[in-house]
Order: sequence, then C-alpha cells, then structure tokens
Amino acid sequence: MTLVIAGYSRGGFEEGIYFAADSHITQRNQILVKGFKKVIELPIRVKGLNFCGDWFNGYLGNRYESSCAIAFAGSSLVAQHLINSMKNHLSELYPTFSEGRYQIVMSCEQRKHLRNNDNYSEDMFLDRDLDNILTGEYLSQVVCHSIEAVLNKAREHGSMSRLFVAYQAEFIFGVQCPQTREYQLYQYEIVPDEELGAKVEYLRIANDDLAVIGEKEKFKESAREALSQCPPEDKPSHAMFSFLNQSIDNENSIGNNGIGKPSGLFNLQGRMLTKVLHEN
Repeated sequence: MTLVIAGYSRGGFEEGIYFAADSHITQRNQILVKGFKKVIELPIRVKGLNFCGDWFNGYLGNRYESSCAIAFAGSSLVAQHLINSMKNHLSELYPTFSEGRYQIVMSCEQRKHLRNNDNYSEDMFLDRDLDNILTGEYLSQVVCHSIEAVLNKAREHGSMSRLFVAYQAEFIFGVQCPQTREYQLYQYEIVPDEELGAKVEYLRIANDDLAVIGEKEKFKESAREALSQCPPEDKPSHAMFSFLNQSIDNENSIGNNGIGKPSGLFNLQGRMLTKVLHEN
C-alpha cells in the first residue's frame, strides 16, 4: 500500500503545496522495493503560434512552460502508465479558436487545432487573447481526461470488471493556477462501475483540508486531527511529515509493511518541486 498526504503550506515564503510520502512497494505485506519515488514533477507546455501576416504557418516551440506535481497510490505498473498519459497530455497543449472562443485544447483534439495555411485576422491571437485561457481547473480536467483515455483503451479487452484491482489507483495533482497564482490540489480515484467496469472520480481539495491517498481509510481522519492541532507558528508540512513517520513506525512495529521508510517531504513552489526533508 501507500500513504501520501498533501496540503497547502501557509502564506509568505512557505506558500505552496506539500506532499509527505512513504516509499514502500509491497505485495502481500512483503517488501518488494524501498525508496520508490511516489511524488514526481510533470511538465506543462502550451505550443507557440507561427504567423506570417494573417497566414497560419503552424505550431512552433512553446509559448508557455511550467510544471506541476503528481503523487500516486495503487498498482505501480498501471499508475506509471497513467502518469505517462498525464505527461503526454500536459506537455502538448494547443492554443486555438474554436466554437467562437479562444481555447487551450489537447493533442488528441486535432479537429479543434488551427490548420496550416488558414488565414486569420491580424488582430487575432494577440497576447491579451491567449494569456488568460490556461487555468488550474482546466489542467485538472486534462489530468482526468488522461486517466479516462487509458481506461477507455483498457475496456477494449473486456476484463476491467473481473480484474478491477489491477486497474485501481489514486492520484493527487498539485498546481499553481497560471491565472490567479493560487495553489490548487485535486484528488482522483479509479472506482468500480457496473456499466463501464471502472471510472475516475475527482474533487478539488479545500484550502483548509488534506488530500490523502493509499491507506486513507485508516489515516485520513487522524491526519486531519493532527493538522487541526498544529500551532499557527508551526509549518503544516512539518506536522504532516511527523505524522506520516509516526504512522509508519506504528505500522511497522506490529508487522505491517504496507507503508515504510525512507519517507520524503516535497514542496511545490511555482514551477519547481523539491524534496525538503528525508527520513530513513
């Protein structure tokens, strides 16, 4: 199993999103791997536009680049495949004008892409038109679509209901909204569905709450209680890292190896994810 706890750091220089994560990969309580990184940085890239006067000469380079953070729990093989889908979608986004408005669309939405050699008015696609259309909420929807795209392919094999456990995974997505500059956290879970076999559900995490994946049923409420008892002068991230390590120690002391050290505390500030604390 896994235990990852994510939340919002308090203002000032500490503003951002933190992730406290264990690193065990296990099977039937047997440790397969220690030190597995469960929080990673993914790129966000929006293509640039190449115009010659009013003639569109194709997408060229990137007009926007940033990063976000993804944490996962569940089958490591399936989760890695899903993360690859997220990376492919987030790193190849396209500005366009479709359905009467400026939009950012994904690589798989080719019918909405601008077409080479089409003509557009020279007063279109100015910076003021494009700078306000990429949002954290939209990026969260791209992550959801990335998961659904993999599930749609898997359904073709007809075994999703029977082998649901193999597809089960959870994710936390953290990003700084390009427009508002506020930090946003989203939690995703692949859940069983009678008709589809499996589907993805997700929600945005409130500023005073936590995202917990993996052994959330066992630890979420106690993590919330520990956060509520954190003094205002202390860092919530450090309080949650201490809670994580104490939880690992307690589980290991009774022979449960589902979560384990080394553990890490990661912080997303702007476009950079860094490890700030580590415990063996």
